[in-house]
Amino acid sequence: MSKRQKFIITTALLALGILLIRYPYLQWRWRVLSFSILSGGLSLWALYDQDFSGIEWLTLLILPVMFASGMALVFPLLPNGLDTFLVWPISTDSGLLLSLGLKITFILLFTVGYYAILLTHNIYNVAAIRTIQLLRAAHSVGFMMILFTVLALTLVISSVHLSSFLNFLLVFAVSTPLILSALWSVNLEERIGKRLVFLIACLSLCLAQIAWAISFWPISASLFALSLTATFYALVGMGQYYLSEKLTAAAVREFLTVSVVVFILILLTTSWAG
Repeated sequence: MSKRQKFIITTALLALGILLIRYPYLQWRWRVLSFSILSGGLSLWALYDQDFSGIEWLTLLILPVMFASGMALVFPLLPNGLDTFLVWPISTDSGLLLSLGLKITFILLFTVGYYAILLTHNIYNVAAIRTIQLLRAAHSVGFMMILFTVLALTLVISSVHLSSFLNFLLVFAVSTPLILSALWSVNLEERIGKRLVFLIACLSLCLAQIAWAISFWPISASLFALSLTATFYALVGMGQYYLSEKLTAAAVREFLTVSVVVFILILLTTSWAG
């Protein structure tokens, strides 16, 4: 069986798993845990070959598992019916149809995204031992899917309305492996060096502290997730440029501009009254 066939089978099974995760045949935490283990096992089966070595046993599985888990956690948050479309009220039947369309779109996004992640990580696996022209495109796609995963997981964290301290811990726990995945992909080394460990710890701590700070702001769950995703993009993006020895003043200004624009957007859309 070719790898492409394995990727298709894995993606289809996990898409089906997301559809079934809403059914209460187990307690919620066991459903999510079982799905995460399933995604890890299927991803390993799809990606494994004789070139697997060193830290790849971990780094090549982080994003597939966390993306699948994040999407599985977000799916039950989708509404079963809508009362309005944008700002216009709609009928109950129209609301049900729009909700169904939203869920179908969500599953399609998961299917395309997960398949893209498997292709990207397969390129990483090959590029770790020999030069491959697709690596540059894989870096772009991989980082985009990491950002999407950060958005999904932080949206779930903010939706359950935990304390600021728990937000700090959860964001640190979620961001650390994703930062590892993003930074490791720059040089595709067999081992994690001290410099990389220090950089991961610093960036994770920064993100967790920002999550703690904005937990006191009267912002919605979506703005909370958007602000952390923008911060992740800026910090980890600069970290990738630093590791590839391409970090320039122009690159720093570009990343900081995105952060400032998002920060201003959050300020303008936040209700500070009472």
